[in-house]
Amino acid sequence: MTESHGQTIAAVPTVMIVDDEEMVTASISALISMELEYRTVAFQSPRLALDHLHRQPVDMIISDFLMPEMNGLEFLDHARKLYPDVPRVILTGYADKENAIRAINEVGLYHYLEKPWDNDHLTVLVRNGVHQKNLHETLRDHIRRLERAQRRADELSETADRLRDELELARRLQRRLMPDRLPADGSVSVAVHYEPAMEIGGDFYDIIELAGNRMGVLVGDVTGHGIQAALSTALLKFAFAQFAGRDVRPCEILSGINDVLYTALPDGIFAAAVVVAIDRVSGRCHIANAGTPHPMVLRRHFAKCERLPAEGLLLGVADPKAFRPGQEHGIDLQPGDGLLLYTDGLTECENGDGEMFEQRAFGAALAKNIPRRGNELLDEIVASVRTFRNGRMAEDDLTALVIEMIEDRSAE
Repeated sequence: MTESHGQTIAAVPTVMIVDDEEMVTASISALISMELEYRTVAFQSPRLALDHLHRQPVDMIISDFLMPEMNGLEFLDHARKLYPDVPRVILTGYADKENAIRAINEVGLYHYLEKPWDNDHLTVLVRNGVHQKNLHETLRDHIRRLERAQRRADELSETADRLRDELELARRLQRRLMPDRLPADGSVSVAVHYEPAMEIGGDFYDIIELAGNRMGVLVGDVTGHGIQAALSTALLKFAFAQFAGRDVRPCEILSGINDVLYTALPDGIFAAAVVVAIDRVSGRCHIANAGTPHPMVLRRHFAKCERLPAEGLLLGVADPKAFRPGQEHGIDLQPGDGLLLYTDGLTECENGDGEMFEQRAFGAALAKNIPRRGNELLDEIVASVRTFRNGRMAEDDLTALVIEMIEDRSAE
């Protein structure tokens, strides 16, 4: 088969005929050309025929057995070494029949033909031989393609294994960036639920000590997932940690984080984050938000949830000179009160009708579970989210963190 102007066309098969009698080569050539419309090349000399084979392949070879320069089996053995898939037929006289048959296996002949031959038999033999040769070539081509595909699959498998190892390393790195122990010092407690949608998510949370017996809490959401998210959250960790021990307000922390992220993050990568500074003694909280959903204040003694409309610019988008953090809000948490921070993976998850959890079920889940504390509260809210999704896979990371003033502080 060859290609011409984008179209695949069938090449005309070529049959080589070798016999020292010109009448034989002429007769067979004429028969093949007329009955099969194949091309033929004819030689009375096997050496000249071999010279031709060195220059150009053929699709089938028919050779006389007894020839003066070289017998037919020797000639066909040379031909086999050049073109193993080309069918080879020996022409024998009746007297040479037994010798030819014994030699068939030695040189891998396709068939033998007795002189005088039957034209119909010869025609069928040549057609089938060429067809078999084409099948062998097609089979070999498929085998080569399969071998290439297998090699490619092996390469992809090795790449996948390497990426899996790198992702696992990044996942462990990201987990070590987050606190392994949460504060529970007799005045303030913190509980968190962290659930990445993929192996490595873009959500992040951290807690640092600030000056004046205050605790700083950050909940963030970096765009993307995977290794890029792990690197971005590491940068967020670094930017937040630089404020440890300092007398700073949440809006100053967000401005400082923006300075770092704007300089270091590539284009199109940014972060949302909310920062809370809470006084462990008084319960006074200051909150600044940069793009995460509005925090919820849980007034348990009144069985009431209050949405805190804190909002501001995303981090890493605006030039530090132009960045203006949103309005900082101050609230007082009384013993028993809580402050719920969360990423949009909680409120924006959808059910099968395309409705968001925030629109249909968030308020009811909070109202129902407001008496619950810490992890128990978060577990119930997350269970409500899963019920709302009704089996649908989570499309975004989900992080929810609750800061609570411990009620029995008189026991301190």
